[in-house]
Amino acid sequence: MPVAVKERLLDLLDKNHQSYCDLVTFFLDSNISAPDKERKASAFLKKEIHTLNSSYSDFPSNLSEIHEWIVNSNHNQCHEYQLYKERRNSGAEREYFKNVGQAFEFLIKVAPVKRVDGSWLYSIVHYWNDPVFRDLIQIYVEELGLGLPKANHVTVYDDLLFSLGLEHFVLELEDEYYHQPAIQLALAYAPPEFIPEIIGFNLGYEQLPLHLLITNYELKELGINSQYFNLHITIDNMDNGHAHLSIKALEKIYSKFKDKDAFMDKVKAGFALNNKGLSSRQIIKNLNLEAMVLKIFKRKALVGNVIHSDKCKLNNRSINEWLSEPNLVEEFVDLLIEKQWIKMNRDPEESRFWQLISHEEGKMYGVFNSTEKQIIYDWIAGEHSKNFDLKHQRINAALKNKNDFMFSYLSDGELEDIQQQISETGNLAIKMNKLLPYLAPHAHHNEVGLWCTQRFVDFLFPFLSDKKSSSFKISSKHNF
Repeated sequence: MPVAVKERLLDLLDKNHQSYCDLVTFFLDSNISAPDKERKASAFLKKEIHTLNSSYSDFPSNLSEIHEWIVNSNHNQCHEYQLYKERRNSGAEREYFKNVGQAFEFLIKVAPVKRVDGSWLYSIVHYWNDPVFRDLIQIYVEELGLGLPKANHVTVYDDLLFSLGLEHFVLELEDEYYHQPAIQLALAYAPPEFIPEIIGFNLGYEQLPLHLLITNYELKELGINSQYFNLHITIDNMDNGHAHLSIKALEKIYSKFKDKDAFMDKVKAGFALNNKGLSSRQIIKNLNLEAMVLKIFKRKALVGNVIHSDKCKLNNRSINEWLSEPNLVEEFVDLLIEKQWIKMNRDPEESRFWQLISHEEGKMYGVFNSTEKQIIYDWIAGEHSKNFDLKHQRINAALKNKNDFMFSYLSDGELEDIQQQISETGNLAIKMNKLLPYLAPHAHHNEVGLWCTQRFVDFLFPFLSDKKSSSFKISSKHNF
């Protein structure tokens, strides 16, 4: 890491953070020590908890009421989902994503939080030798897919972004999309005093929300691989899934605390941390495909402002002049609409601009990639997008089992080193302590982390290890 970058990140330890994105970068930096991350996590979480409002006041204060409260909440969500399906079966339109472009926008904007999925439980893994934490640790290693790349939640989501050509769009996201991920990563490095908050946060996060069910339904309907979302439906269930394990863990750990009231207050605070930052429902409600299109155009303008001919002028400005300043790009797009180069809410084939970028004989053919064209296509089609279909742009993973063929030709020997260290000792504690750093949020989804997760599962959960080869196949067969 460049010295200047490291100094800036370390500077976050003792000062108020400049952005949530900086915090996420800080916690995911392998060059920063765990004690430094723990110190920052403690300060950040205290600040976040101090600013909590009363939005969690309906969370039960008595342990005996929590199970019924969660069951009722789960029942209500499922009932609402059944009503949704009845509406759809009666001919109603999709309620979340009108087109593929909007689905892309959603997948981009939830990416920061999906890329740290399960991270809030990492600090608990360090208590692997205490049976009272075993349920929470099981949840964590299952979030990690038991070390299987095709079941590791972060890997699955990254593969989805890559297969759709969306990974670069994530780099342009505003800071607000990193608030919730920063909280989850802070919990990942939280000191023991935050154990109740971690339990409460996990309890809230493992519930089955309505938006997850509808998202899964509509993504599949649009031809987009919904495996990531389907995984959360199958394993976060109240019978024997993560929701069930979360309640078991709460009951066990609750019995160990002397001050029950103080413990439950901290659990409630942890539960409330789920509401910090932008939620999936808020993101869905505020989808704005036009803003996505403007970002695409502004990015293209960085190169396009010097290569167009000066012959074509609009409102006495050449194309190069219109693209020379980012602030002019939006006005330029409005002008294209005014001049009917782009005919909104119509079949995009009627728009001269679309013909220029999509037809092989078009002068701008190849300037926009297939993902960008899908977004532009759906933006132009607007409310009528359901009537038009850019069939050749519908993107599905061409190789569903590509992870079976993955192999790294470039190796720095790290995997071989940890394999040798594990094989050379017969002491379980030494083995586990060597594996733990590779189960961290920044590492568990790479080659070394996946191998270390598998060995961790072998040692601590042999019954899960036996199921590794079949667990993913079973869960992925469910359809909702």
